[in-house]
Amino acid sequence: MTKETTSITTDANLSPWIEKLPGMTWIKDLKIGRKLTLGFGILVLLIFISAGVSYLGSDRATQQIMRVTDVRAPTALDASRAQANLLRMLSDVRGYLALGDQTYRESYAQSARAFEEDLDRLYGQLQNLDETNIRRLVRLQIAYEQWAALPEPLFNLRDDQLDREPAYRLLATDGIRYAGEVLIATNTLIELQGQQDPTAENLALLSDMAKFQGNFAAMLSALRGYVTTNNRIYRGEYEVNLVDNQNVWERLQGKHGALTSSQQELLNAIAQNRAEFLNLPEKMFADLEGERAREDLYLFRTQALPLADEMQRLLNEMTDNQQNQLTTDLATGRHDLTQTNVIILGGGIFALLVGIGMAYVTRETIAGPVVRLTNVAERIREGALDAQAQVESRDEVGVLATTFNNMTTQLRMTLQQVRKEKRRADDLLEVVIPIGVELTTEKDFNRLLEKMLLEAKDFCHADAGTLYLIEKDELRFVIVRNDSGNIAMGGTTGNPITYPSLSLSTATSGDTPHLAYHAIATQVASSGIPSNIAKHNQRSTIISDYTIDSLLTIPLKNSAGTVLGVLQLINAEEPETKVRIPFDQNLQQMMESFSSLAVAALEAYIREQALHRQIEELRIEIDMAKKERQVAEITESDYFQELREKARELRSRT
Repeated sequence: MTKETTSITTDANLSPWIEKLPGMTWIKDLKIGRKLTLGFGILVLLIFISAGVSYLGSDRATQQIMRVTDVRAPTALDASRAQANLLRMLSDVRGYLALGDQTYRESYAQSARAFEEDLDRLYGQLQNLDETNIRRLVRLQIAYEQWAALPEPLFNLRDDQLDREPAYRLLATDGIRYAGEVLIATNTLIELQGQQDPTAENLALLSDMAKFQGNFAAMLSALRGYVTTNNRIYRGEYEVNLVDNQNVWERLQGKHGALTSSQQELLNAIAQNRAEFLNLPEKMFADLEGERAREDLYLFRTQALPLADEMQRLLNEMTDNQQNQLTTDLATGRHDLTQTNVIILGGGIFALLVGIGMAYVTRETIAGPVVRLTNVAERIREGALDAQAQVESRDEVGVLATTFNNMTTQLRMTLQQVRKEKRRADDLLEVVIPIGVELTTEKDFNRLLEKMLLEAKDFCHADAGTLYLIEKDELRFVIVRNDSGNIAMGGTTGNPITYPSLSLSTATSGDTPHLAYHAIATQVASSGIPSNIAKHNQRSTIISDYTIDSLLTIPLKNSAGTVLGVLQLINAEEPETKVRIPFDQNLQQMMESFSSLAVAALEAYIREQALHRQIEELRIEIDMAKKERQVAEITESDYFQELREKARELRSRT
């Protein structure tokens, strides 16, 4: 155990003993300035009483005491106040850079004004300071002028994520632009390939295009996760998908000659944008893993913090110097008093004892909480966000402890939010996309539609849901599920749907959350715009005593933007408590992605069925042509011609 640790432990053990002394509780709640004023005031008062007893023989001692009162104590007090305000300024800047809470910015302005007032008071004592302290005060003023120019730019930089995070800026600008061009061109390439003859070679090429699109999108998603969370797991996912994407890309390049001219142009555009995109991740990784991953924290660490340490050091030296001189002056005064009168000796001893006691009490009520608060801050710096500072008083240290507790609470909440967003991203990668892939393997049409609705309902924890398909100018119910109402129609249940189709010609436009849920479905089908209503508060027109609180309606659009149907989820619930809640905006985005995968599966199924019909029709045509060829071979033979001639002769004889 180090000497410093031993001192802290001793202070912590003695603090309860101090609190048990009569009248000590109210001293803890005094402001730091008042504590110092009280301590020095009592000490000066005792010295003046002793001096009054032997005024005629203690002129020299009185002069020493006057120096302590007029110079040493105020200077030490002002320097201590400046230290406290400097700590508050530094804490406010840290708090704003960490949390972005406007309260810290306002608190910094107040602390800065208080610190400037402390500097003005120290300059008021300039004629009483020695040359060393004057130089310290001048350097302190210069350091503060340099410091004062930094917080406002740091605050503005903290408010702009693009400026403070180079990696995020690179991803949000060039990265999204190049990746978007690649994905759009790939999607068009896939559509053109789907129009080709369904030969084995074309189908294999179509499969490679789909794999390229999928793992490229996974690369972009992993890169986005790594840039936003700085979690190296995402970098590993990016590198794995990069290898897969490169393998598929090389196969596509090798089949360049099998493509049409328009597809070759698209493939060339993809190659150019993909190459530009692949140049960016290494730059992002260098920014993320470098010391300038966040520009505001880097500037704070390299510019603001050294200036703050310099000011703190100068204030500490001034305070220590004044306290040492104060102690020296008091010792001189006590020595003179003991020589002047025996009575002064007793009074000096009494004053010394009282002064030591007050100094000890003051140290326990100021330095002790500061040391313990520093220990808590060190634990927080090491990552223990559950550490809580004990609020021991209502002075500046107590306010600082409360601020630390608020800061750690905010940090915990921020960390929980980041983890929640990560879980949602994982759900997209590990649940939604695998479900979409699973849909593409379903061969039964009713089971496919049923699975689309049930998977979406389970993922969003919805109590009910409906799947509609557009037929001509109507929206037809195809799957209906309601857990609370015990309703299951359509799909594999065998239960017919008794609800009439909804006319699209009467659909309204605009934001109309007051409409019935089926009217909102027609509106979404007509506009193609999703709807997420948090507080619907309407009775169901189908199920008695059933209230629709939240409603999420997603259009099922294909890659060309054509709406094929509508997916409607009703009444989201907390998984554990079953309490109804609004549909989360992030869940809405995931459902939009899910709807794209579901429509792709639906279109793939429709294309497959159409292909089967075409193959069957082609087989029938081939059989008819074969029969005609066989008949022609028979009728054109010599034997058949002889028979025909004999038959003609028999008819003529007859």
